[in-house]
Amino acid sequence: MAKISAKGAVITIDDSAGSPQDLSTDCVSFEIQQDAGVIDVTGFGDGSKNFIPGLPVTGITFEFLYDTHTTSGAYTVLKGILNSATSKTVSVKPETAGETLSGEFCLDNFAVKGTPDGALSIGTVHFSVMGGTAPAWA
Repeated sequence: MAKISAKGAVITIDDSAGSPQDLSTDCVSFEIQQDAGVIDVTGFGDGSKNFIPGLPVTGITFEFLYDTHTTSGAYTVLKGILNSATSKTVSVKPETAGETLSGEFCLDNFAVKGTPDGALSIGTVHFSVMGGTAPAWA
């Protein structure tokens, strides 16, 4: 199987006004977590642990460059949506010709980090599903 580069990944996140902002150039890395939400149904007589799928769990983790551009920089967008009472659409298209994962999420956290001899960056940023509709690939 051929290796596929993530250089063409497209990352869009709604800002505080609900307008999608392209943060692709500020994104250093991303990770999409998908979990079956397994439920333990092991009985006393079972010879090993026994599980069934539960509700799916999806999360997205990013690392961004520190960009304070007036309206579309990663820092500006993320600062504006932290603690938002409304969900924000987050979309990740890992490769140019592939599908896009899109859904309604809330920003769990974000932090600015840096060292005196290095550049500022935004540390680990995590989004969790907000609302009853699971994110979908399309």
